[in-house]
Amino acid sequence: MPWTEMKQLMTAEFCPIEEVQRMEHELWNLKVKEYNIVAYTQRFNELALMCPRMVEPERVKVDAYIRGLTDNIKGKVTSSKPANLNEAVRMAHKL
Repeated sequence: MPWTEMKQLMTAEFCPIEEVQRMEHELWNLKVKEYNIVAYTQRFNELALMCPRMVEPERVKVDAYIRGLTDNIKGKVTSSKPANLNEAVRMAHKL
């Protein structure tokens, strides 16, 4: 059985649609709190794993990550034009 099919079956069995919608809503509204980039990045990655259709392709994932950053960090990370999420995270942590 292919991994994608197995993943869909597991999600359907163990993760009700209401819970997925709650996580998607949280991901969409996720913001950095108290300049804690580490906690923001960790939660973003957790939600991105559980809600893959919201962060595909990679450019959408990068944009979603940047959207939750504080305004002063957001501008600098955006201007660096990160090609992938790792570059965006590295830049955000550096700032």
